[in-house]
Amino acid sequence: MDYINNLNLGSAAELAIISAIIYMVISAIKKTKIDNKWLPWISMIVGTIVGLLAVVTTRDVNYLQGSVLGLLVGGFTSGLFDGFKGGSN
Repeated sequence: MDYINNLNLGSAAELAIISAIIYMVISAIKKTKIDNKWLPWISMIVGTIVGLLAVVTTRDVNYLQGSVLGLLVGGFTSGLFDGFKGGSN
């Protein structure tokens, strides 16, 4: 999540709330018959929607920033970007 903070797309509170919502929705979806290979994509779609909802609820006007924030948080929440910190340990 440090990458998102460095991009200055949203506050720490927004990141935490969006992450929690995405985690809850994806946890509920995991209990269905949907194949797990689709979960990262679903997570990013849910993140984009939640990011846009965050923009609407805060009465902001930057919808692109909110959707990118949600997309990235959805990707990080699903573990899609786990390889970013790779390299030397």
